[in-house]
Amino acid sequence: MFNEFTGDVQMTTSLAALKFVAQKRPTQIPAVQVRRNKLVAKLHEQIQLVAARKDGVHFAPMHLRSVRDRDTGEIKRMELPKRIRPWFFTSDNGKICLQIKYGSKVIDISGKNKPTIELANTDDLVKTLELIKTATLAGELDPLLESAGLKLRDGFTK
Repeated sequence: MFNEFTGDVQMTTSLAALKFVAQKRPTQIPAVQVRRNKLVAKLHEQIQLVAARKDGVHFAPMHLRSVRDRDTGEIKRMELPKRIRPWFFTSDNGKICLQIKYGSKVIDISGKNKPTIELANTDDLVKTLELIKTATLAGELDPLLESAGLKLRDGFTK
């Protein structure tokens, strides 16, 4: 309720239970969090890709693209399928191999110049992707993501 004389708002009993604070929304997300979010989103896509292949379904999420119409020349926003390249492959010995990527760079999680993870089957592949996703959210891969981000950035400078 609004009090005309004092200009104060009196809260009803249901709103009185809430805790109000004077906090501003941050204008920028820290770079570390942006890198984590990027990798987690890509890991989620890989998990969906594995699940779709397991079910025998084609997986191609849609994304918006700006396309110029050839006849009129105007730019239109269209929803087109997004191409997802799998991070996993089958090796010569029949095992499934997984390489975690940040952009186009393969991340060496082991730190021993062995960037490929060897797995027995697709169930292990999903579990491993989930494990890496959890580790990324916990911040365990932050130094690797930062170095991979710097390598990617160096590729764009001349």
